[in-house]
Amino acid sequence: MRSFKQLLDIAQIYTKQFTSFPCNPFLLCTQLQISFKVRSQAVEDFAGTNPLISSPAILYKESGKVPSYIIYFDETSMYWRFYIFHEIAHYVLGHTSDSLQEEQEANLMACLLIAPKNKLPTYLKNAKDLSLFAEIPIAYAEEYWNYLHNKLIKPKMIFNIMISVCILTVILDIVSFALILSN
Repeated sequence: MRSFKQLLDIAQIYTKQFTSFPCNPFLLCTQLQISFKVRSQAVEDFAGTNPLISSPAILYKESGKVPSYIIYFDETSMYWRFYIFHEIAHYVLGHTSDSLQEEQEANLMACLLIAPKNKLPTYLKNAKDLSLFAEIPIAYAEEYWNYLHNKLIKPKMIFNIMISVCILTVILDIVSFALILSN
């Protein structure tokens, strides 16, 4: 999985032209030459079946001499803007599957695209504020907020915590043993 810094660098290529926030996914779709269609158009294009039954948005690759892409999205979804950016993220990151790793990257990249780190308003004080401001599902807003504020537990931190717990356990054992001997 790409690091937060790598995703941030990629996102900044696409967000530097944005002036309003949260960012507009249709502008980026147009720039990337990705078409976008709403749910009713998806049902029409897929001969009466709804491809958005299990997901609020999908990236569809049309085959041909030159492949083209369409993002179908459910405009009634509360977080439709986020999900369009999520599909754009799959496109710009060159994803080819729906693996957990690629989904996690797309979620974080969607956050970086909809609410660029260097352009966030200073009045946002927590993940809930970010979620409401940028219309990002709270779970993804919390993950993004933690990345922004370096609150994620990193492997080195986990190791240090484990060492500290081991040391405290030994100290408690020694104190307990000393108390037993003193009685």
